[in-house]
Amino acid sequence: MDREDDSAQQPPREPSADAEPECDAPCYGDAESAGTLSEDTVVEVSGMAASVRTPGLYYVVSDEPGTPEVVAVREDGTPVARLELDGMDPENAEALAVGPCGDDPAVSCLYVGDIGDHVGRDHVVVYRAPEPDLADAPDEPDAPDAPDAPDARTLDADALEYTYEDGPTDAEALLVDGDGRPLVVSKASFDRDTGETGSTRLYRGPADGGEFEAVAGIELPEPENGLLAALAGNVVTDASADLAAARVLLRTYDEVLEYRAPGPGTDVATFPSWPVRRVPAGNVLQAETVTYAVDDCGYLTTSELTGVVAVVRCTG
Repeated sequence: MDREDDSAQQPPREPSADAEPECDAPCYGDAESAGTLSEDTVVEVSGMAASVRTPGLYYVVSDEPGTPEVVAVREDGTPVARLELDGMDPENAEALAVGPCGDDPAVSCLYVGDIGDHVGRDHVVVYRAPEPDLADAPDEPDAPDAPDAPDARTLDADALEYTYEDGPTDAEALLVDGDGRPLVVSKASFDRDTGETGSTRLYRGPADGGEFEAVAGIELPEPENGLLAALAGNVVTDASADLAAARVLLRTYDEVLEYRAPGPGTDVATFPSWPVRRVPAGNVLQAETVTYAVDDCGYLTTSELTGVVAVVRCTG
């Protein structure tokens, strides 16, 4: 794939001391409304990931079948660029991640997880493209030199096909490890008659496609306020990893859970065994996304129904 201007791309930044609070709780403040993703920007946002190459921007994607693009937005939901991934024709794009590229871990790539499965698909696809440089976007959307419409670009992309070792699996959460290997957290089945949620599993696949191997089960704690879990199950709808800090966020309809490694450099695929705690989830209706911020200490989460963007910042 064409890697024009790769020299300008940078690996994920090491967090500064100011961005890594030593406290156990509370490390985060309350969730605050940052803005809204309009339907003109993205319809029913299903995935969100922070840009590493252009800190302060976020990628969002819709789960509409056949959507060819990812949109780069500011924290408040203002669109900056529409990024069409060459050849992308997903059936159910449910997740985004930014992480090291498979063949060059020093370069950051955008990953789109076409991993939703309600019909028993024989394979799923993860699209991978080197992150674009969006630093030339206007500083303010209303600036005199701001374009009337978001910048439009086409990115060369690899379509990485995967099957699961134990058969078709529905999923809405995608991570990438330090070697550019995708990790998928399954969306557990839910029996409305009994109110029982099935098992949640973590899979890892080769960097360039192949078979997703189950590497761990994930025991989700029962939500403190399980209103939506009672209706749709205690299921994972998104995930985000901070590889440098060895932390992982899991989003469910009711809660946000943070897993913290016992030490730096721990393989992210072992996160189900790390200590876990609840962190602020915000009042987000049908929450479908979560992502760590890159330019600050905190994270964002959004509503699939309303497009509301909530931000949670560190307290110290």
